[in-house]
Amino acid sequence: MNVQGRPVTILGAAKSGLAAAKALVGLGARVFISDLQPADRLARTLLEAGLPPDLAFEGGGHTDRVLAADFIVLSPGVPATIPILQKAQEKGIPIHSEIEIAYRLSRGKRLVVTGSNGKTTTTTLLAKLCEAAFPRVFLGGNIGIPMMEFAAATRDGDLQVLEVSSFQLETISSFTPDIAIITNFFENHLDRYPDYASYCQAKERIAMNMGPDQWLILNAGQPVMQEVGARARGRLAWFGWDLGGRAPGVTIRDDFFIWHATDGRSERLFPVSSVGLIGRHNRENVMAAATAALLAGVPPTALEPVVSGFRGVEHRLEWVRALDGVTFINDSKGTNCAASITAMNACEPPMILIAGGRDKGTDLADWVNTIRARAKGVVLYGEAKDRFRAALEGLAPLRIAASFPEAVGIAFAWASPGDTVLLSPACSSYDLFPNFEVRGAAFRDLVAHLAPKAGAGK
Repeated sequence: MNVQGRPVTILGAAKSGLAAAKALVGLGARVFISDLQPADRLARTLLEAGLPPDLAFEGGGHTDRVLAADFIVLSPGVPATIPILQKAQEKGIPIHSEIEIAYRLSRGKRLVVTGSNGKTTTTTLLAKLCEAAFPRVFLGGNIGIPMMEFAAATRDGDLQVLEVSSFQLETISSFTPDIAIITNFFENHLDRYPDYASYCQAKERIAMNMGPDQWLILNAGQPVMQEVGARARGRLAWFGWDLGGRAPGVTIRDDFFIWHATDGRSERLFPVSSVGLIGRHNRENVMAAATAALLAGVPPTALEPVVSGFRGVEHRLEWVRALDGVTFINDSKGTNCAASITAMNACEPPMILIAGGRDKGTDLADWVNTIRARAKGVVLYGEAKDRFRAALEGLAPLRIAASFPEAVGIAFAWASPGDTVLLSPACSSYDLFPNFEVRGAAFRDLVAHLAPKAGAGK
């Protein structure tokens, strides 16, 4: 892809937009950045990112200057339905996600993970599995390292292991994984999509360009995945507790992870006891990552040492501290009800849940039922607290916090020795924090500064 001298607009100056700008400037494009943040703040952001001081930009909104471009690079947090993009579509200006441009600039094979929950754990583990067999593996995408940061540095023979979101997939056109995983589908982002079906369709775009030379790996435990598989043009592989006779794929039987090959052969990979992550859902993540790794060419004997040494990723059921017999768990990545349910099921009760943030508008019934079954009480904070309180009132003990620090303090004061305090908000972080990582780091810091209760241990 030759961008030398071409005018390009970057819409949105968050992490992926800044990475796209730096890469395209480096390749000689004439970059213009448009963002909603005030112009003075945006100017500081661009300089701190290492972009040229004379780079053209506008802050405080999107004007028609956006349209003076050969193509527009859209940051994932910017909806494709905003008025300036409708104008761009009317003028026939191509709109691409950052991963689409990075795909066109990169080389090597791409192993790509999407889905509602488990993406980051699966992606991170898959990268580590591939590092055991391939000399150069790039990990990135929606996992915190934009694909544009390393796209131009990739070579033939390299592996890219990428997490991608539904937002990123909305504006792909030629992006094609060599191996793709859809971990699962659960209600999410209904503040952005009109309904659950539209959200799933955005995820399914990961397979839109795949053909008979590529593998699509699906969750055998979800009936909807059979419909996805029926529409797919790629080769199918599966993971799950019951493959239903499908192959190839990875399942668990007799306390071992088992590989079922297309020729009917089955092979024991490693015992379930090798997995150091807590929760049934994490065993599913291991199945998915192992399936992709084997299809990519990682030897079966290389899997167990990596899996046994893998302790997960930050902000996903992360142990933080034990204080006065109370265990604190950071699951800030639990940004939807299904993820929060998974976290509650993985932790030992009695449990005090901290929940809240920016509401995604998902159905709360199953989340409420899980709280009733597993939680001693719930501390609510943030924009979602009123809807959550209405759903939980009379069904579970509740306390309301005026701030995030107050929520942590209330939870600790409420907890008794043997309890777990679980941050799994069932919401995005954007009411109070720029992302779930900052929210999780704030939780860890607040917990680290908690003092023992007066008389504890006496």
